[in-house]
Amino acid sequence: MHQDEQTADIVVVGGGMVGLSCAIALKDRGRDVVLCDPGEARARTSYGNAGVVSRGSILPMAGPGLWGKLPAYLRNADAGLRLRHLHLLRVMPWAAHFLASARTSAWRRAAAALAPLTSAAYPEHRRLSARAGVPHLLRECGWVKLYRTEDAFAGAALEREILSHHGVPFDILDGPAIQALEPALIRPFARAMLLPETGAVADPGGLVEACEQLFAGLGGRSLRTTVTRLEPDAEVWRVVHPGGTVRTRHVVLATGAAAHELARPLGYRFAFAAERGYHRHYALQPGSPALNRPIYDTGAASILSPMGEGRVRVLSGVEVADRHAAPDYRQIEAAAREAAGTVRLGQPLDNRPWLGSRPSTPDGLPVIGPAPRHDGLIFAFGHGHIGLSTGPITGQLVADLATGRMPAVPVEPFAPGRLLGWPRL
Repeated sequence: MHQDEQTADIVVVGGGMVGLSCAIALKDRGRDVVLCDPGEARARTSYGNAGVVSRGSILPMAGPGLWGKLPAYLRNADAGLRLRHLHLLRVMPWAAHFLASARTSAWRRAAAALAPLTSAAYPEHRRLSARAGVPHLLRECGWVKLYRTEDAFAGAALEREILSHHGVPFDILDGPAIQALEPALIRPFARAMLLPETGAVADPGGLVEACEQLFAGLGGRSLRTTVTRLEPDAEVWRVVHPGGTVRTRHVVLATGAAAHELARPLGYRFAFAAERGYHRHYALQPGSPALNRPIYDTGAASILSPMGEGRVRVLSGVEVADRHAAPDYRQIEAAAREAAGTVRLGQPLDNRPWLGSRPSTPDGLPVIGPAPRHDGLIFAFGHGHIGLSTGPITGQLVADLATGRMPAVPVEPFAPGRLLGWPRL
């Protein structure tokens, strides 16, 4: 054996919340696990998340309301979506099927598939954060969707109907009740929907770092490297990186928006895109009440999330662009201007906004399951906006699949084969 070659029972490629959760769950099942990740904390999408862990996160972006907003989206006149038009040709298969998924029937199917996953998300987060020694980073405080007008609230009736159908509790608040719930708000809102069965992670990056330490404490091995290719070799896999290889019988691909770079050489061409998002931290002005929970201002299509120590994270809408394109800060700057009219924002606490790429599938469902044409390869990516939220339960499902157990949550709707053969409409 060469010095640069290692062996393992299973290699997990990707060290965000999904990959780490998979690695920890597999160690719990007695497997010898190697985790491959460059170790750049700020580069992980999990680092930049809003920290929302909600049972109600069952409705993908591609909903029936998209069609009415499409002209504004195409002109970059809506805060919720910014297009880099020169990059659209690269994501045309995704875009075509994203639009095809913007139907009521598809929205209902996606909600039915996601409901069991998101229902298990908070209990798994609570268990994992306790094991990692950071239970204080997670609290069940609910989160709020705010509507500036009665018309905007009425336009979300289908969302509320679907949430009710799946037993997701929520409370409807009027203006005075909103102000009583969140005294930090200075903008008047007509209505709000409070989803109480929701947790908030005060420091997503800190949680991921704690999970890294938990994995190491369990005897897991980490390689701080970028995997360049996956090579099937008889009954084993060769996981190739700049420093050598790891020979293993099983591989979990959990590299988020970068997954296609390793899957495509194996013949898997998924309709896939990177939904880029920005955030920046701000202090609240002296004397301002604290923000108690994450809030989503639907009128600005942006989220404000408390991050502890007097920090508020302002998160932008979605930018569709090449994953490696240079940042365009106009969207987050607009979100910050709107946020300054919602709470009393003080000075920015970061030198520049953060940028990350969410892995997006057209139907809004993650890809979780065995690769159709390669034994020993399991996919676990494409979680979109809910990767941090559903990472721990995804780890349990992947460990079930890798060890021959019946998954605790139905994974058939997330099967990789559903996206192969696209673009067919």
